[in-house]
Amino acid sequence: MGIGITQEQRELAEAVRGLLARTVPPEEIRKLLDAPPGTGARPAHWDVLAEQGLLAPHLPEEYGGGGGGLVDLAVIVEEAAYRALPGPFVANALAAAVLSAAGTGGVSHLSADLPADLSADLAADLAAGRRIGAVAFGPGGLTATAAPGGYVIDGTAPPVLSGGDADLLVLGATGPDGVVWCAIDVHDETAARDETAGLAVRVHDSADPTRPTAEVIATGAFVPDDRILAVDPALVHDLACVLLAADACGTAAWCLETATEHAKVREQFGRPIGRFQAVKHLCADMLVRLEQARALAWDAARAADGSPVREDTAPAVREDTAPAVREGTAPVAREGTASRGLVAALAAATALDAALSCAKDCVQILGGIGFTWEHDAHLYLRRALVARQLVGPGDAHRLRAVRLAEGGARRELRLELPAEADAYRRAARTVIGSARGLDPAAARRALAPTGYAAPHLPAPYGLGAGPVQQLAVQEELRDAEVRLGDLGIATWVVPSLLAHGTTEQRERYLPPTLRGELLWCQLFSEPGAGSDLASLRTRAERLPDGRWRVNGQKVWTSAARQADHGVLLARTDPEAPRHQGLTYFVVDMKAAEGIDIRPLKEITGESLFNEVWFDDVVLPADAVVGEVGGGWRVARNTLGNERVHMADQLTFDSGIEALVARAPDLDDAYRARIGALAAEAHALACVGLRTTVRQVSGLEPGAGASVRKLVQTAHQQRVADLALELLGPAGAVRVGAGERAVHGFLLSRCLTIAGGTTQVQLNVVAERILGLPRD
Repeated sequence: MGIGITQEQRELAEAVRGLLARTVPPEEIRKLLDAPPGTGARPAHWDVLAEQGLLAPHLPEEYGGGGGGLVDLAVIVEEAAYRALPGPFVANALAAAVLSAAGTGGVSHLSADLPADLSADLAADLAAGRRIGAVAFGPGGLTATAAPGGYVIDGTAPPVLSGGDADLLVLGATGPDGVVWCAIDVHDETAARDETAGLAVRVHDSADPTRPTAEVIATGAFVPDDRILAVDPALVHDLACVLLAADACGTAAWCLETATEHAKVREQFGRPIGRFQAVKHLCADMLVRLEQARALAWDAARAADGSPVREDTAPAVREDTAPAVREGTAPVAREGTASRGLVAALAAATALDAALSCAKDCVQILGGIGFTWEHDAHLYLRRALVARQLVGPGDAHRLRAVRLAEGGARRELRLELPAEADAYRRAARTVIGSARGLDPAAARRALAPTGYAAPHLPAPYGLGAGPVQQLAVQEELRDAEVRLGDLGIATWVVPSLLAHGTTEQRERYLPPTLRGELLWCQLFSEPGAGSDLASLRTRAERLPDGRWRVNGQKVWTSAARQADHGVLLARTDPEAPRHQGLTYFVVDMKAAEGIDIRPLKEITGESLFNEVWFDDVVLPADAVVGEVGGGWRVARNTLGNERVHMADQLTFDSGIEALVARAPDLDDAYRARIGALAAEAHALACVGLRTTVRQVSGLEPGAGASVRKLVQTAHQQRVADLALELLGPAGAVRVGAGERAVHGFLLSRCLTIAGGTTQVQLNVVAERILGLPRD
């Protein structure tokens, strides 16, 4: 799954990838490696890109663009980076976006002084390919001095990406009142007041010869008032972060695919290296980094657009922002700008680091092959390092995000449902209203018979609701302030009984369970079989009268002492291969004789888990769920009409908020760590939202659930670790804040173990999503 999540965006990505493969073959790109620094010649593929409308899909139609948004552009940028498209594509797109923002109706909808018709002309030239633009990412050593009718620019800009290809440069210069941004024609003689004045552009011998940087020196270059761009001081930097984040996603995607495909076929020690767990984990970790980067780049593009998702088939996503704040000494122009900067910084920090680390890991997996000049891996490594050098290291962006967060910048992600949801909400309103004011347990008892307590389930237990109706019901519950009691383990038990239970089992267990009257526990793990359930040793032997006798031990069982019933996996055929000899049972935890429950004291000092011993426990014949020997399939069952979760949330939870509150008193090393955790938190929220949007749009959810599991557990551990560390000596005593922090730190250690260890989950991702061979 790329940056784009709708069907239209996926089709756009496929079309762009195919076009670039035909138009710019790899051998043409590799010719640039040994060529002298660029001469500013127009790229051979430029006219094709212009004809296909790919140079400016994000510009308004009146500017010659496609009328789309920055997400559309990000989709194209990602595919261009995947193909290592040489030349000024990203630089030109950035210049067009800045010019559009400086007009009326541009990207950020800011009012400006640049005449709309001139801005439209310049942007239209870039969209049509008549000019090529490039942007300096900051003022560098350029200064601006006021002069009659404009400004005089002197000094040296920071290295300008693709500056040698440009006819039009967007430059920033430091003036007496802040940074002045201007649009200058490279060869415009009117910019010179005498023979020595004007711009000098020299192409660098760049670390990335496929799109080299250039040195731009201004000597008394005159810029008239009508070429001064009145834009938000941070806008150019934010747009550069967005587009280079998307570019980094394409780089990381190529590296992941190349490394994975190599691992499938490269043999060492008599088998593909993709079977080795170390290689599997490295590839899976690359995928996790890439998916976080894509989620953040997607949301940063939306935030910079300042508008909802534009696709007709996708639900709109709206943004609620905090009041305007100040970043450093530059005033934020309007509400929402701080949020835009926050998300752009998080995206740049994550995506640029992901591209560079994935490129390094790709070379590592390729081995000696990846270290050769002939392999393309170093092209992508070069791209990643140059982007990082130009826009700044990850910690610089993370520190900026923390500064903005300290000032109050936040981004709340909300899902706006399509029009069809209105009817579902009206139907739900009266029913849900009857539970208003009830406590969660009473609300569940009241709504369970109506189907509204579990709308994703089929009737009569639920409504058989699809994603849109489920989310509409959730909105009504939220608006009515009705909370339902949690089902706990029953959340996983109910789908298994629905899919594999008998009619009598469903009628006996499901209604009281959904009313919250039956509590359940899960009897799967054993001392010698944690994540590897195929190694279970608990035995269930069939008796002559059809009943079953169970002997064995289960461990790490939550709620065993409170549960009314449990679901048990036991081995019924010791001769059958691993998974094939297991059967799934329902156990009456209160009535069955021979069950011994022993609390386990955990590292926190609490006893949330239990050991459960079965000593000749006899279960009735109808305790079997599904087929005898088919327990593995029942245990792994997922209902086809899965539950969809509402994605509305503030992306900083209480743990991150507490760390941000401490940030002003900390040094930059700690602040950067807080920024990294903030990026993870926002990425998790965006991954969840993207998954929900895809489901509502009728598409497969993708790798989001697997990525969330891997990121979230380690993220929570890191938050707990830093919160404790910041207490200093107070965190060494079991008093007040120290006791709470120590408890949170210790408790967090179970997160990467429970429900399948991180290492096992990495194997699952590598094998099921990336297709690496099973060991």
